[in-house]
Amino acid sequence: MKLCKQVCWGIFLAFTIIYLYHFQHSLLEMIQYSWSDGKTHYDRVIGTTIITGIASVISALVAIFTRLPQRLYALIFFPAFLSLGILTAVHVEAGNVVPSLAWLIATPLLIILYIGLLRFAHFYKPFLVPLRATNFLSQPWHTNITILIVLMSLTLLMGNGDRTLHTRLNTEHNIKQRQWDAALAEGFPQYDNDSSLTMLRAIALANKGLLGEQLFRYDITGDSRSLFPQHDHSADFLLCSGYRLWQTIGFVPRDITEHPTVILRRELRRGTARPAARDYLLCAYLLDRNLSDFAATLPRYYAINDSLPQHYREALLIYDKQRGNLHEEADSVKGAYAALCADYADCLAVMRKQRDATLRHTALRDNYFGTYWYYYYSRTNDKNKK
Repeated sequence: MKLCKQVCWGIFLAFTIIYLYHFQHSLLEMIQYSWSDGKTHYDRVIGTTIITGIASVISALVAIFTRLPQRLYALIFFPAFLSLGILTAVHVEAGNVVPSLAWLIATPLLIILYIGLLRFAHFYKPFLVPLRATNFLSQPWHTNITILIVLMSLTLLMGNGDRTLHTRLNTEHNIKQRQWDAALAEGFPQYDNDSSLTMLRAIALANKGLLGEQLFRYDITGDSRSLFPQHDHSADFLLCSGYRLWQTIGFVPRDITEHPTVILRRELRRGTARPAARDYLLCAYLLDRNLSDFAATLPRYYAINDSLPQHYREALLIYDKQRGNLHEEADSVKGAYAALCADYADCLAVMRKQRDATLRHTALRDNYFGTYWYYYYSRTNDKNKK
């Protein structure tokens, strides 16, 4: 039976370390940053070590004081598993990290149920038939492993498993560390997204000089306001104050409630912004589907030729098509756009083939997701539905 107890401890420690170090580390970082008002920061290794140590001490004390029968030994881990669940049973509400009310209410009930199980186990302990075997196939192994599976499932059920939130936190953590490639790899190509992820990915792309080349390769939530944090917390930072964004564009807005295009135009006129702010302004126009201002602003910062970033070329083609002729600065490079024009013609043909809006959107996504054309026309369809 000693081996069975050792295996139970091994499973408990392995689960706790994996849960804390690999699965919930970003959530714990968010909790500590939020609840300490940014004064302290979570360290993944130290945090895992301390929490695992505390959980182990709790379990050892429970084992000493309860002296459970061998068949139910794994119940000593219930308080530790419950504590792990409560610790990670949080969610983000209006920019604040708050505990789950449902699990706060359920916790006392679970504790009462646990105490009842302990009393039941001790009451019937004298009547238990002595164990005839303690090998791997014997009853104590089965019951203890089953109990551990149930307790681990409880912890996983209680903890926040929102994939988009975890993607967002991992992305922001990598941006804090200036690990741009790692930030862009998070949640891609699974297409996890919200407005905050749009903002975070824009920061990473801008620092790699790829904002105009790759922004629309991701799902986009929101419009140009998703590029800056918002007072309604539709786009927000959870692990820092946003200094990486302000470092990227070269200034801190005095009034974040202003529209991003207004802020960016003013700072670019003053000459206080960094070059990345130019791409932020151009992409803000694209996110708002404001092609007239985009086409008017683009020549100030880029030569209109085949070296333009991909999304800028794609947007120009839409603009030229709507006007019925090529953009005047693009006349001399019309031949360089031949392949792109053919792709655009095919994109329009794909949409014309489908009369149903849903089927048209699906066909457009299947064939042209990752282009500005998909973003522009999918938003046009959404607007028409409204």
